[in-house]
Amino acid sequence: MEITELLKNSVIIINKPPGHSSHEITTFVKKITGAARAGHAGTLDPDVSGVLPVALGRATKLLQYIAGKDKTYVGIMKFRQPQPREAVESMFAKFTGTLTQTPPKISAVRKVPRKRTVHSLKLLELKGNLALFETKVDAGTYIRTLCEDMGKKCGGARMEELRRTAVGRIGEKEASGMYDLIDALWLLKNRDDDSPLRKMLRPPEELIGLPKVHVKESAANAIMNGAQLAVPGIERMEDVEKGGRVAIYCSGKFIGVGVTLMTWEQMVKGKGIAVKLERVHKPEE
Repeated sequence: MEITELLKNSVIIINKPPGHSSHEITTFVKKITGAARAGHAGTLDPDVSGVLPVALGRATKLLQYIAGKDKTYVGIMKFRQPQPREAVESMFAKFTGTLTQTPPKISAVRKVPRKRTVHSLKLLELKGNLALFETKVDAGTYIRTLCEDMGKKCGGARMEELRRTAVGRIGEKEASGMYDLIDALWLLKNRDDDSPLRKMLRPPEELIGLPKVHVKESAANAIMNGAQLAVPGIERMEDVEKGGRVAIYCSGKFIGVGVTLMTWEQMVKGKGIAVKLERVHKPEE
């Protein structure tokens, strides 16, 4: 596929530097790649670094399926007073699980309490009043708020530094720096070498990571024209759960995302609408 076509439907995993907003980085990527539109998955505060998926072209319409993944962070928490290791580990254990958070004042979302899950919260190192930690959390969890809430239990604490190391299965080893992207585009324009840029451009469906449902060509044509996916249109599928999201493919090509209305067993034996379409990914969009 021509590189110009790839730029119309791809995701670049950026290693966001501190000191810039996610919007600034996304706007810069859009400008230097010449993409018609761009968006990012999971906003990072300006002072936070790390994994920032930036979608180009048609891939922007699939961002919700990338941004909704769990996030992993490594950060430094600063206590007002030095804390014993046992006390910090005990507190971390108490703040692991389902919590109620209110977004911080600097957040653009409504300041209403919401449930979030902290899947893990590990103390990596403790030196004086500084704690190096790693945490895996639900999308939409505020680490700054998490640190401040823990501080209320021990005389005060705040988030000192933070880096996002993963969005779902997308790790920081897959991320490219801004200068890497600039160099890759220079090689494309001045040396007609697109190989470095090709390595950075990821198909959006590759990053969604949902169970797959493969459909017949007749069903794919119907889906493209607004129909839902019925059982007779399914060619083969992975084990799926009722109410779960699936990625829909035809002849190896990704064509959309939907929500299952049946269990795997019901699809095999039954009839009717099997998958309700949420997003159809048309080539011309």
